[in-house]
Amino acid sequence: MFILGKLMKKILIIGGGKWQVPVIQKTKYLGHYSICSNLYKDSIGFEYADKSYVENVLDREKNLQIAIDEKIDAVITDQSDIAVNTVAYISEKLDLNGVGMDVANLYTNKSRMRKELIIANLFHPKYKKCKTIDEAISFFVTLDSDAIIKPLSNQSSRGVYKITSINELKERFNYTMEYSVDNTILVEEFIGGFELTVEGFKTNKKHYTLAISKKEHYKNLPNVAKSLIYQTKFEEFNQKEIEKINNKLFEKLAFGITHVEYKYWNNKFYLIEAAIRGGGTKISSHIIPTVSGVDVNELLIKSALGETNLSVDLNKNKNCAVLRFFDFEIGKVKKINGIDFLKDNPNIIDFDFEFQVGDIINSPNDDRSRIGYFIAYHKKEKDLQKLIKEVDEKVYLEYE
Repeated sequence: MFILGKLMKKILIIGGGKWQVPVIQKTKYLGHYSICSNLYKDSIGFEYADKSYVENVLDREKNLQIAIDEKIDAVITDQSDIAVNTVAYISEKLDLNGVGMDVANLYTNKSRMRKELIIANLFHPKYKKCKTIDEAISFFVTLDSDAIIKPLSNQSSRGVYKITSINELKERFNYTMEYSVDNTILVEEFIGGFELTVEGFKTNKKHYTLAISKKEHYKNLPNVAKSLIYQTKFEEFNQKEIEKINNKLFEKLAFGITHVEYKYWNNKFYLIEAAIRGGGTKISSHIIPTVSGVDVNELLIKSALGETNLSVDLNKNKNCAVLRFFDFEIGKVKKINGIDFLKDNPNIIDFDFEFQVGDIINSPNDDRSRIGYFIAYHKKEKDLQKLIKEVDEKVYLEYE
């Protein structure tokens, strides 16, 4: 296949939800043919792809057959953790550029992360893999703290809970187990302090840390992020130290977008989890380029196609940015105020609502049930904070 005198490559994108749309668009922008696979026939990614298939992203064999039939040149995913292993499987089977199945499993299996990602000055919470409620209770009572329970492999914070008592553990255990693919959950010591997210990219030569944020959580949901503020400088911790740790964390990775969550507590960095994909809600496609000037989606596509000597310029002008999720009261929506303000402000680069007039809003339970967001930037953090406050004042709902 040729386009404008150059060879057009066929790229299979595993996952077709809204967060995959930017990487599908980038594939086409670079002059390639995009094929998208996703479970639902009305997947929004299908509207942007050149060709689409309705298949479960977890079904490795059926997606492999698509890749064989289409004679693809590369396979990728961006902001979908559950697609990482399928992408690795296809690339390994077809001898395409990929991260390898073992590495893919390492960065999607929370238990392996605890065992194997051992780096100087990086700490891990105490933890135990549990298959039964009795095992979970036995470990919980040994902790001198609250706990976090989570499935070994999942995304969007589904099945993740903070546990403060044995009764609460009993109430939540089965629900968390529903999201476990192997009937095993992880019970971890709860780490205090504040949470950081760190975004980066690994070329075939080295890993680059490109953006760091501090997280704010919903008051009633300590595991669900309400706001991520990406700053250029931090006074609360040693920024060079976290960058050093983060770059070291991905030495085994051949290439790819990286997203890591840390806790900073008592002058120590604790690993919460590490991933080899974008952070979701357009972090990789919108926020990283805005903060660092580096287009990691383009780097991902070129790396998957075998390009080497890719350059990453860390000296570009930096911006502060925010990913903030709306926190409206529950009720039936009569009117949404402030949409024109969101559309017209040049420093707001994206926003969306997960509801319409007439819908009933409920409180979120996990990342996927949040009701909308906006992404904004400014050169200085103080100006960004002013804009956040302005959005809070001008964007509100009226209820029936």
